[in-house]
Amino acid sequence: MIEKSNAPLAHPTLYGAGTDGVPVILAGRCTHCGRVGFPRQAYGCEACGAHGAALADVDLPADGELISFAEVHRHHGADIDTPFVMAEVRLDGGPLLRATLAPRRAVGLEVGARLRGMLVAGDRPGAALELRFAPVEG
Repeated sequence: MIEKSNAPLAHPTLYGAGTDGVPVILAGRCTHCGRVGFPRQAYGCEACGAHGAALADVDLPADGELISFAEVHRHHGADIDTPFVMAEVRLDGGPLLRATLAPRRAVGLEVGARLRGMLVAGDRPGAALELRFAPVEG
């Protein structure tokens, strides 16, 4: 889900606004071995070493499975309020990424839960849209 906003994306090289209301993860796929990696990069496939034209851009739906999570109560950065939940999400398209969850507390979260990405305004006024993941209901 994308929050209605004219705000820019906080990290436009990592994710984008999908056409179906679900953000997309900007990944890369090796045409030699099929490995999907995140983030996109041009240095070469991490599995087989292929480079150049062998690396194709691919947009992955921001859907996945909760692998692990931790509720953070102390954070020295000024860009996010505590508490918040950090998680490892295994995308349906393959890569594992670390992300902030939309629920600010870990109550009721379970490893294996289905998650969906969403773009939300950051914690500060005028903040750019950030990618967060939330449990899928039902």
